[in-house]
Amino acid sequence: MNKKCFCICGKIISLNLFGKRFSKKIIKKRDLKKYKLHLHPSVAVDGIVEKDNKILLIRRKNNPFKNCFALPGGFVECGETVENAIVREVYEETGLITKVKSLLGVYSSPDRDPRGHVISIVFILNIMRGELKAGDDAKEAKFFDINNLPKLAFDHKKIIEDYMRWKDGKVLPKV
Repeated sequence: MNKKCFCICGKIISLNLFGKRFSKKIIKKRDLKKYKLHLHPSVAVDGIVEKDNKILLIRRKNNPFKNCFALPGGFVECGETVENAIVREVYEETGLITKVKSLLGVYSSPDRDPRGHVISIVFILNIMRGELKAGDDAKEAKFFDINNLPKLAFDHKKIIEDYMRWKDGKVLPKV
């Protein structure tokens, strides 16, 4: 039997596992063992875009953290580099075309996302062009004064604090 499977936060997408495609079928641990499958964390990207001492945030349209502000970002698609994923996500959510300037860090705490174990790779981006407008999963896209930010979703407060240390030339805390 041809088995092609991958996992998104504990949800298995399986092709030909049971003779047909099952999308987002939750498979029990005993089935994982039976079919020799493994659960893996999901990979996401988040972007820091700063302009005139203001940081770009989006208001989330969907759960988790619906209506809360967050850094623009999302999940990496199969066959996509993380660098292309963050440029795509920022464009989809804000209308801005950006370019990766630097890697800030990797945030991998298993409890950082209520949907499951999601590892986020955070990039600092430069704006190349585009007009700011909310799109995709964002209700609103807006620049906020970096010293007066709203309550943030996920661990984005910590990420922005790390960014401020990076910006000031300070060494980020060791893991």
